[in-house]
Amino acid sequence: MHTAVQKPGDPSTSGTRPGVRTSGWHQTPVSLLTDLQEFVHDHRPHDGMTADATEPEPNGYRLTVACACGVVFERRVGPREADADLIRWVAQN
Repeated sequence: MHTAVQKPGDPSTSGTRPGVRTSGWHQTPVSLLTDLQEFVHDHRPHDGMTADATEPEPNGYRLTVACACGVVFERRVGPREADADLIRWVAQN
């Protein structure tokens, strides 16, 4: 599940750690791209989103996407994760 600031009564944003999806007793790592695609899919009907990222540093950057409904996707992206997601994205297109 994506990391998000949860609005009261919004079950779509309950999550544990960034990049970890829970299902019963199991925790499965998910990619930034997968997490972001799910967030955008879930919040697309809410009249818009605004994205921002910090300047890249040697240890990565912070990505935020704010939905008009008030839920915010926030993720710290390390260099390895950024490289892996870029490779996945290129392979899909």
